[in-house]
Amino acid sequence: MTEPIPFDIRMAALRAHFTTRARREGDELKELATRMDADDEARSRIGHIAHGLAGAGAIFGMPQVSTRAAELEEAILAGAAPGDVASQSLALACMLSKLGFQPSA
Repeated sequence: MTEPIPFDIRMAALRAHFTTRARREGDELKELATRMDADDEARSRIGHIAHGLAGAGAIFGMPQVSTRAAELEEAILAGAAPGDVASQSLALACMLSKLGFQPSA
């Protein structure tokens, strides 16, 4: 019989998967932010990404991602101006681009 995989190992794998997903979504946020004025779908997609990151960030021990994403989602729901949504999207994207990198000593 095979031994079950320990929780901490499974969680580390899930966190790595989330980090990869979050960095990819950060790239998408950058692209969507440049289209805010010309593309009505960009705002909706940004909101969808922010909603997912707000929930998952906390689960994977990244409360700063969760907080920033929740603030972006709230801004969208409150009807923030396109420039504000774009600016917040770029700030979140910058944060996401740094996930998984450890500063060298």
